[in-house]
Amino acid sequence: MTQRGCALLCVLWAAGCEPEVPEAETPPPPPVHVRAVESVLETPTTAGTAEIRGQRTATLRAEAPGRVIAVTAERGQRVAPGDVLVRLDTGRTAAAVSAANAGIEQAEANLAQMTRERDLAERLAAQGGLAAQQLDRARDAVRLAEAAVAQAQAQHRLTRRGLTEAVLRAPFAGTIVERVVEEGEFVAPGAPMLMLVDTEHLEARVLLDPREALDVQPGAEARVTVFARGGEVFQGRVLRTSEVIDSRTRRLPVDVEVLDPEGRLRPGLMARVDVTTGPAVPALAVPAGAVFERFGRDHVYVVSDGTAQRRPVVVAARARGQAVLESGVTAGDQVIVAGLERVVPDGAVNVVPAEQASAQSTTARSPHEGDVEPGAP
Repeated sequence: MTQRGCALLCVLWAAGCEPEVPEAETPPPPPVHVRAVESVLETPTTAGTAEIRGQRTATLRAEAPGRVIAVTAERGQRVAPGDVLVRLDTGRTAAAVSAANAGIEQAEANLAQMTRERDLAERLAAQGGLAAQQLDRARDAVRLAEAAVAQAQAQHRLTRRGLTEAVLRAPFAGTIVERVVEEGEFVAPGAPMLMLVDTEHLEARVLLDPREALDVQPGAEARVTVFARGGEVFQGRVLRTSEVIDSRTRRLPVDVEVLDPEGRLRPGLMARVDVTTGPAVPALAVPAGAVFERFGRDHVYVVSDGTAQRRPVVVAARARGQAVLESGVTAGDQVIVAGLERVVPDGAVNVVPAEQASAQSTTARSPHEGDVEPGAP
């Protein structure tokens, strides 16, 4: 054997002596939990953000001139209808009322005297002892005295009204939100003193897309999600809709009553307002965690024959932990709701109960960044 042949034989013998490398084991299918797509009745809504406010707000103003002698209401104080809020000095007004009383008494005494003289004149005229002109003058004097009594009574009512106007009372139940007057100040008629807000009856004016809200009628149901209350939902109903579109926003103003029987809300809080726009219609719903975004679109994984099929879907709405889908699935499809992290398109999966799934997908997003958009080169 030549030297070259011996070398080749040694190489082949050495290669045959190397240990065999075992083939890599195929990882088991990832465990996932599935839920069936449900057929539900979905109520169509449209939504916007609004500020909660009192249904009634009043700037309380002075009705008569005078010096402020007492302010009995403070900022933040709740008041009842008729509560005294401000008192003005009534000294001059009280004197005017006394003078008006005296004026009435004098006018009535004069009327009584003129009435007696007229009666006497009529008796004398009937006996032929009094000229007709004198009788007419006696009757005219009575009419003038009656007018003087009426004028004195009107003056009395006017001065007594001044006493009433010197006391400012709450026109409705609410909370004092602003005080702009202090004791000792002199106020003129019409001067603002307090601002009162009805905090027992709340509403929110929301600006809605007119394409969706033109047919909204008073009485329609609404849901008010208050941000400062951690997303707590309060029930509501439509009070009124505007007859005109807001010229600045090109949206339709809709006033919604916010039901707050426990008094937990305050004017000024911001909220999302969902207004019902029509009757409930059939729809398909899945848990919100089943939906994830890839390539700028929403998707779900549907399990069929042990494999995960990624399907694009159109989400119509998200509420109360569910996503309402317009397309992409049919009722009864099994969608993955937990264990999404290890799922790949068209890959095998192992369907297990929820507690055995590898992880709960709280972000509803598949992590496989290396997959390719369908149709991409």
